Amino acid sequence: MTRIGRLAHAFISDDQGATMIEYALLAVLIAMVVAIAAITLGQAISNQFNKVSTCVNTPSSAHCSPA
Repeated sequence: MTRIGRLAHAFISDDQGATMIEYALLAVLIAMVVAIAAITLGQAISNQFNKVSTCVNTPSSAHCSPA
């Protein structure tokens, strides 16, 4: 086999680049899930703090009854 043939065969059979791309895609997917969860939970937590703040400032408010 010629040297060019061996290099071409080594290039075709090498799968390290594909593995790296798979890991990168997996990392992007995980980052998207974390970002969506942070946005969703962040808004829910912010709403709860706003309710507590309202109850501290005006305890007679409608949604301040103990649960």
